[in-house]
Amino acid sequence: MIRAWLALAALSALPSALAAQQGNSSTPAGVVAPAADSVGPFERPDGTHLRAGTSTFRLTLQRDGRSTPLGTRTVDVGESQLGGTTVWVIAERREGTVVPTSDSLWLTRTELSPERWVASIDRTKMAASFSKDSMFGAIQSYEGRASFSSAVAPGALITPGMTERVVELLPLHVGYHALATLLLLDSGTPRTLPAELIVEREERVHAGGGDVDAWVVLLRAGSIEERLWVSKSDRRVVRTEQHSSTGVVVGEAI
Repeated sequence: MIRAWLALAALSALPSALAAQQGNSSTPAGVVAPAADSVGPFERPDGTHLRAGTSTFRLTLQRDGRSTPLGTRTVDVGESQLGGTTVWVIAERREGTVVPTSDSLWLTRTELSPERWVASIDRTKMAASFSKDSMFGAIQSYEGRASFSSAVAPGALITPGMTERVVELLPLHVGYHALATLLLLDSGTPRTLPAELIVEREERVHAGGGDVDAWVVLLRAGSIEERLWVSKSDRRVVRTEQHSSTGVVVGEAI
């Protein structure tokens, strides 16, 4: 997968598993992170402002001046019913690779709190449910079935699709700096990881067939670093980059 902390990457021993993705990347020259005392609290935005729609990204691995196609990643956001209540569903799928993957996360409409999560990679499947501060689930693979449970910090970011939609709704500006929490499934065991969200700079980037003015948002959690380019005109993620031990995985909106 294109994100080190995406659960699907932890469901198998594929090269894109978590350990293979936690590469060390450096902050671009000229970028100065805000001082520690400028860190603000991360508050999940009002989910009623979330927008239904579809985003598709062309994925490439860039290394040593060469680009290797990695297929496409599509994120669908829509409304659904869960227990008689209207909720959001953020569904992701990756195609054009040897092993297709899919991932769906149900969130409450206003608070964007996770309620249900299902994911698959090849024949390995995962399903989980959430309470206010806990997660319960099971993983089914060729090795058998294993269940898990864990505490989950309120406000934790669960999947890449969820994170991108949340970031699009934040009050972004150069110098924005907030603390957040990521959820990881490490060898089938869920755990949370402290993270930072930092708007590093403004930048004009080519995406979706044209040039776009965007904020560059750094998501950092330990050795995990990913950058999101958020269009200033329509508040949409138009580019992603993640550094890994094998190169830079780039997602470009199409």
